Amino acid sequence: MNGRLLLLHTRARGGPAFVLGVAVVAPLAWVAGSWLASRPYFDGPAARIPVVALAPLLAVLLLAPTLGGADEELERGTPLPWPGWRAGHLLLGVASIGAALAVTGLRAPGVFGAYALVRNTLGYAGLVAAAAVLLGARLAWLPAFGYACAVYAATPRQVGGFAGVWAWPLQPSSVTASWLTVAVVFVLGAAGYLRRGCRIGTVAR
Repeated sequence: MNGRLLLLHTRARGGPAFVLGVAVVAPLAWVAGSWLASRPYFDGPAARIPVVALAPLLAVLLLAPTLGGADEELERGTPLPWPGWRAGHLLLGVASIGAALAVTGLRAPGVFGAYALVRNTLGYAGLVAAAAVLLGARLAWLPAFGYACAVYAATPRQVGGFAGVWAWPLQPSSVTASWLTVAVVFVLGAAGYLRRGCRIGTVAR
């Protein structure tokens, strides 16, 4: 019974489209990262910064519409332990994205590779989860997208320090502050989503 419910839940939330989207983003990230790092006029692994910043963002934006159902109010009327279902849904989605993208960055995991891709996946997922609570699934992508674009446009030169906090998507994975910031963002966003779920009335259609 639980297996059938899980299948219905996954289909209702757009799971197949999400999986297909991640299956497209991951190979593109691999190709783009390899190409950028191989260009003689770029600075080796640091050339993969655009991929590290944008590939997790694109994949997490695919997750955003799945955080709410077609009729969130009706769903909440069913006798299911929704906090547990939300936790499983969010964690499975984040794990799928993180694993798929980490494979694309294994060539140099400790620079701008697998570790940074996983970190940014967690950070963007936290932003999207928090936005789903406040704005609904249909607009949950907006804050993460706006934040990533603003940080990328700012092109911070500093490594670590305060930049490790506000510009974590562009920091090397060795910067502790970036991981601490992402941990806080993900935990707060996930906790809010698990407790309150997606905002009713603005879910994806």
